[in-house]
Amino acid sequence: MKAYGVTLSRSLSLLLLIGLSLFVPLSVVAEEQRGVLITAGPAWNGFTNKDGHGLYHDLIRLIYGARFSVKHLYVPTVQANNLVAAGRADIKLCETKEVPPLHLAAYPLYENAYFAFFLKAKNPFWEGLDSLTGKQVVWREGYYSQADFPVAVNVREVRSGESALMMVILGRADYYIDDRQLINESLQLAKLDFDAQRFGLEVVGQRRYYPVFADSERGRKLQEEFELGLERLYRSGQLEPVYRQWGFPVPHFSFPQQRDSHLDRGNH
Repeated sequence: MKAYGVTLSRSLSLLLLIGLSLFVPLSVVAEEQRGVLITAGPAWNGFTNKDGHGLYHDLIRLIYGARFSVKHLYVPTVQANNLVAAGRADIKLCETKEVPPLHLAAYPLYENAYFAFFLKAKNPFWEGLDSLTGKQVVWREGYYSQADFPVAVNVREVRSGESALMMVILGRADYYIDDRQLINESLQLAKLDFDAQRFGLEVVGQRRYYPVFADSERGRKLQEEFELGLERLYRSGQLEPVYRQWGFPVPHFSFPQQRDSHLDRGNH
């Protein structure tokens, strides 16, 4: 009788577990099926806002959101590359050049000019890139390299745009190199107003910014999915509204002239 009671108790417990499993939220099951995609990179206003929105965040969700739950690690650019190389993150957002052993995607997410910020009192005559020759320039760690300049410059890297800005203000560097929006953020953090009479701001180059993937089977598959997904969004007209929302121009893409019809159907 006792053995029968134990058997009955176990049967009831099993039925209870089965019954409870029927009430597991579908979203949890879907989450497990989709898996997690991890992106990494600094918090850039308008691109990777800390509230989870921004141009890069929105585009990555559009491309991968049907298969993955996307999470972002807000870390400095060099650390983000190291995380992808170590397999602790899937995609670095975003780079302008190949960072071995990582690979750039075939298509960028953003393109724009970058600028030199300087004190006119120290550099009164702007003569294009020749003005930078042999001068002390400063930028954020990992953001630029000598390869971005056709003239020889003396380089110093610092951890923040505000530090780079203050080096120019204090006369410890001739030019601070950065994206215009990031220069504006540095001015705000330093509580300085841009004064065209006192400061100069000149274009020194043009760059494209690409997602970066690991040299692994997963990395290659994710890269292919990114490239096909971005092309599909472009051809379907879904890209322009996202760029317009954040106030950025759509990059000049060079997609193949011919592509299988599955792109137009949205399948892959």
